[in-house]
Amino acid sequence: MKPDLDVGIVGGGPCGLFAALLLARAGLRAGLFEKNQALSSHPKAMGLTRRTLEIFRQAGLEAEIAKGCLPLDGRALAVWSKGLAGEELGRVPFAEVHGAVSPCGPAHCPQTWTERTIYAALSQESRAVVAFASAVESVTDVGDHVRIRADGRDHTARYVIAADGAGSPVRKALGIATDGPGDMGHFLNVMFRADLGDVLRGREALLYNALGADFYEFFVAVDGCHTWLMHHFLMPGERAGDFSGDDLRALAVKASGIPGLEVEILGVSPWVMSPKVAKSWRDGRIFLAGDAAARLSPAGGLGLNNGIQSVHNLAWKLAAVCRGRAAESLLDTYEEERKPCAHKLMAGTNKNADEIFSVIAAAMRGDWADAKEMIAHSRRAGAGLGFDIGLAYESGAFLSDGTTPRVPADPDNDYLANARPGSRMPHAGMLSGSTLDLVRDDFVVLAGRSGGAWMARAGCDCLVNGRDFDAPDFEAVCGISSSGCILVRPDGYVGARFADSAAGESPARAIAAITRTAGTGVGHF
Repeated sequence: MKPDLDVGIVGGGPCGLFAALLLARAGLRAGLFEKNQALSSHPKAMGLTRRTLEIFRQAGLEAEIAKGCLPLDGRALAVWSKGLAGEELGRVPFAEVHGAVSPCGPAHCPQTWTERTIYAALSQESRAVVAFASAVESVTDVGDHVRIRADGRDHTARYVIAADGAGSPVRKALGIATDGPGDMGHFLNVMFRADLGDVLRGREALLYNALGADFYEFFVAVDGCHTWLMHHFLMPGERAGDFSGDDLRALAVKASGIPGLEVEILGVSPWVMSPKVAKSWRDGRIFLAGDAAARLSPAGGLGLNNGIQSVHNLAWKLAAVCRGRAAESLLDTYEEERKPCAHKLMAGTNKNADEIFSVIAAAMRGDWADAKEMIAHSRRAGAGLGFDIGLAYESGAFLSDGTTPRVPADPDNDYLANARPGSRMPHAGMLSGSTLDLVRDDFVVLAGRSGGAWMARAGCDCLVNGRDFDAPDFEAVCGISSSGCILVRPDGYVGARFADSAAGESPARAIAAITRTAGTGVGHF
């Protein structure tokens, strides 16, 4: 039988929506099932990293995303104080907003805007169908396809992506366990409106930690003036239903330190800080993505970013297999590449959370000097470039060139630009734009100024520096001679690197090896 869909997607959050967009643009029939009536109206994740913005740039979404972002210039990452309006205890500055290693900077954007932007683009794709108010009852791998039961009807797909959240019913039904530290706290995410712009003038930031002898509230700027999020920690035994609107208003007023502050509660969303990574990201024809695959502590804002980057990794591989351009085994490299990254990110964000809890503990015992000292030396003041654009794959869909990776002094925060296979292709400035703008939906060979000979051996588009693009630092940044080249995958990662035009080396053969098609008779890109 021919399945109804190439790929079925369970869950309409940002990761599910973006996966559907990428797959539809690759020519696949994608169907998304979302149990809610519409897109979320509650801002959740706010931080977008450079790498995620690079991906949105490749997808043509960067400019629209920027319209919903809070400008970062002049803002700190975080401010700690005795109440929002009280004595400042310290602040955590941005290490850098604009840098030389990427054409994109980090961004602060409500998840609601991110989702709307992706959905607007997805709505233009005729090959994609999005079904809201469609609750998936079961997902069953029957061997040659997957059966999706939703609202009493059966649908069939060649593959399924389960992006159905941290509590993922699909993951649980498959019996896939998770690794992680366990429950680190229950919270209420409270969206409210209050005029705090003038009150916080001079201490503009994205995050505000309001401390008192008997309270701690964590605030997130949405528009930096009128709309805010407050994350309220629930004590053991407390439940979301225990708090009325009046209770939440009283908490916000107390933490603000502004008696009489007018607060309007706009929405409440409970959540649990329970970092965990699924032990397996694939079960036959079913793949886990987003929070279903890896839920991270929000102390670092990397959860949504990891999800977007993971479906970016998976989508081109699914497209290659569904279009007959790659062997089924290519799909195994999704988990092979992305799961180790998720574990690294979980360890880093857990350290961030521990640091925050340590400052709170000092404040609660009245040791303000200790709290100030910890804030002054916050590890979150680092650039985070290692966790952002420095994540490299140790094994997977690429060919090693035998070189040894250079490890920066601070792997979490520092980044050393390189084009070692398994790494994100480095940015090199062009007369207009970035070499990252040369990444295609298929493989592409980028050759040095004397690398025209690669055209006959590329097996895909081949762009030569000085002829098809002009990047003065390209060869040096990539670690190749003027006659060398790099093979770049559709997700912007380096698949192979040839330092010079030595006889016998062929990007076309590298593509066949990467896609596991060598000797199978299956066509390659």
